[in-house]
This record gives sequence, structure tokens and C-alpha cells, in this order.
Amino acid sequence: MLSVQEFENQTPEIQGNHNIHMSGVSFVIVDKYKDMIYRTAFTVVKNHEDAEDILQEVFFKYFRLHPTFENESHEKAWFLRVTINEGKNFLRSFWKRKRSDFDFEKIIQPQADEHDSQVLQAVMSLPDKYRIAIYLYYYEEYSIREIANLTSQSETTIAQHLSRGRKKLRKKLGGEA
Repeated sequence: MLSVQEFENQTPEIQGNHNIHMSGVSFVIVDKYKDMIYRTAFTVVKNHEDAEDILQEVFFKYFRLHPTFENESHEKAWFLRVTINEGKNFLRSFWKRKRSDFDFEKIIQPQADEHDSQVLQAVMSLPDKYRIAIYLYYYEEYSIREIANLTSQSETTIAQHLSRGRKKLRKKLGGEA
């Protein structure tokens, strides 16, 4: 993945191949959303390198399309929706199915708080539908209605995913089921 500085240092011909017109405002957008996009992508694909690739694809799509948004909330929702779609497309891709994956235990980075690490591992081991709903609800602080809009599912379905995901987490973490 190209860093912002590496992209700026490329020749105009190379930049032109991407049909992207970069500006200072664009770099503000990158700084503003890169962590959220990476975390969301990692939540979907469970792999750091693949999450970085998806992060890059999302920003290329943003710079190519130059979408306009009604407000900041709409902009954030667009980035989340595109990230989730890119992640799902990646998981369905020929490349993903034909390569060998690393052991997930090796991917998780050790954290200072062992409880947080256990919770993260438990969340990441959930099926996609529960993992994405829990991530968006607890980490990105979206409401059930907003998650339903982002994922093109009903509010009832999202509430059910959250409930079942919480139940699975309690079971995995040794709490009451």
C-alpha cells in the first residue's frame, strides 16, 4: 500500500494512471477515516494485510468517484458501507479461496490488558453477521437503525444479530449464556 508521502513523490504520469486528483483536503479525509476503515476491514476479513489492501481500495474508489455528501454522518456511512462491501467481495474472491490463511492466533497483536485481548479474540471469532453488527454498534457507536441502513438489513435483523452475538460472546468468555 502506498503511503501518502510515497504517492506525492510519484511522477505525475503514475498518478495520472489512477485517475485521481489529490489535494490537501483529500489528505485530511485520509487522516480522518483511515483508522475506522482499517478496523472495519479487519473486522470483516480478520487479516491485517488484507485489511490494508481494502483500505487502499476504499480510498482509490473515493478519489476516483469524488462523491458529495450531505453531511459528515453521510460521509462516514459511505466509507463504512464501501469498506464492508469491499471486505465481502474480497472474501468471495477467487484469490481468497485459493490461498492458505495464517493461523488467526498469530495475527492478533498482544495488548496491555489481557481481558481486552480475550474480548477482541472472542469478537473476531464470531460469524460475520454477528461480528459486523457488534463492531459497528460498540466500536463505531452506530445505532441499530444506522447499522440496518449500512448493511441493507432490517432493524429487527440487526437487533437479533446483536442479541445472538452477545449471547455467543458471553458463552465464549465464560459468562452466563
